[in-house]
Amino acid sequence: MLVYRGALSRGYNSESDRQHTETSKVLIKHAGDSCPYTLRIEPEGGAGTAYMYNGQEVLEFEVSPPGRSGALGNNIVELSGNIARGQFQRTVPFEVQIPSRQKTLAGRYTARLEVSLYSDASSVGELADRQYMELVVDVLPRIDASFGTDPVAHQKSQTLDFGTLRQGQKSSLDFSVTANTGYSIKMVSDNRGVLRHEFTQSSIDYDVFLDGNVVSLEGSPPNDILLSAVTNSHHRMDLLITGNTETGLAGHYSDRLTLVISAD
Repeated sequence: MLVYRGALSRGYNSESDRQHTETSKVLIKHAGDSCPYTLRIEPEGGAGTAYMYNGQEVLEFEVSPPGRSGALGNNIVELSGNIARGQFQRTVPFEVQIPSRQKTLAGRYTARLEVSLYSDASSVGELADRQYMELVVDVLPRIDASFGTDPVAHQKSQTLDFGTLRQGQKSSLDFSVTANTGYSIKMVSDNRGVLRHEFTQSSIDYDVFLDGNVVSLEGSPPNDILLSAVTNSHHRMDLLITGNTETGLAGHYSDRLTLVISAD
């Protein structure tokens, strides 16, 4: 089995443009007189574009001779040589590369390589042996989120100013998520769901709605998953002042909400 480690040895990152090549080796054992050989390596499906699979998801990969990892071709490698009498084994390398910037879902992708050994100077000779090698790569989970409608805008904080507080006031904001995996959303409130006076323990209640569903902020840190979503989604948060502002102590009231977005 050949495990494709990626540029940072953590698997394949679809957002990275860093190229990485895995070198694998085939050990040929030999006995008897000197003889030529040809080693043919190809995807199990034959010549052409080669794919790894994770269910219905696909990831393209390339097979090539040493030193030609970036070359485009039919993904068939034929390496010929000669083994002398008294030489009991020979190691023959080849390379596998996964082109960068392929957008696909997170998970484990697999494929099989067919390795055929011919006792001749070409693959039209006598087949001496055939083995199969499994190719495995993990595609890393990736999540980007931002306030607004662009999930990669890097707007990581947002201030909602209600001005002079009035019971029944409502304010909203949007945030967007893009991911290559399903994800979950939790939320935590510094004041456990109330607006706290700047100098005293006086507070004013408010409610939070995420995509129309009321959110409980009494627990801290958050234990409950508020929402499980698919790979790309747009969300809306609504904040509603429910406390009695007529009898509240004059001053500035605030709370800080933190969204926790994690891969499933």
